[in-house]
Amino acid sequence: MFSYIKKTFSGLKKTRNNIVNTFTKFHGKRYLNQNELEELESTLFQSDLGIDIIDKVVDEFRDKKFNKDVSWEDEFIGSLKTNISLDLNNDEDVKVLLLVGVNGTGKTTTSAKLSNYYKNKSFKTMLVGADTYRAAAVNQLRLWSEKLGIKFISNEFTKDPASIVYDALNSGLNDGYNKIIIDTAGRLHNSVNLMQELKKLYNVANKFKEKVKVVLVVDSNVGQNGMNQAIDFNKFLPLDSLILTKMDGTARGGIALSMINKLNIPIDFIGVGEDVEDLVPFNLDLYLKGLVTDE
Repeated sequence: MFSYIKKTFSGLKKTRNNIVNTFTKFHGKRYLNQNELEELESTLFQSDLGIDIIDKVVDEFRDKKFNKDVSWEDEFIGSLKTNISLDLNNDEDVKVLLLVGVNGTGKTTTSAKLSNYYKNKSFKTMLVGADTYRAAAVNQLRLWSEKLGIKFISNEFTKDPASIVYDALNSGLNDGYNKIIIDTAGRLHNSVNLMQELKKLYNVANKFKEKVKVVLVVDSNVGQNGMNQAIDFNKFLPLDSLILTKMDGTARGGIALSMINKLNIPIDFIGVGEDVEDLVPFNLDLYLKGLVTDE
């Protein structure tokens, strides 16, 4: 647990810097004047918290006077908790995870990291390479599976990802695998033909009597565009959760709260580095604390 805390705080460093610098200026104040409220608003916009959340936080601070010992950071966290509802589903028993997303999100690497996470929790884990457009992605997963000691299934002789998924699930479920992680090809969320292909793959996976959990992988650096990706993917597939990658490389880490608030879809993990261990379970309390402190 300690490593998760440390990695979460480290991954939010760039986002935290701007927020902390702003709140430092407020120390010793009982209330914020208009200029200070505008500075806070600007900082939160730069962090990509989303206009709905920002408006609520700023309005709350505008209407309050605190005692002289107020911790603005604690008040900020309290306000965010009040304005964010997180529907947590305990779905760790789900055996089939279908990872989807646009090109360049780090989805293939995330598939490997996710398989490593579940292997370390003693799940019998399998990786499936269903990206029939990019041979490099399949080779990358094969190398990861060898390095991690994880079963890997793909088929370089077919261009039909649905058939790969069918064969993998038929084999994996019969052999008692309880985490089957499927990496799919990156695709533009506004390309109808590619999304229909993904829908077919999902329907084939659902032929087995197991829940198929659809996980959208989003690059944290794209900010609010990640919201559009989720909305468009959800038109074709029922998204169950999110993984936000590259959180350590952005000052816009507030996008996590914005997506939870707008989409009502939970975040399972955040990616905070390149190492295979740098995929950490999303914890709202840790995340909120990590926005304002590194301790």
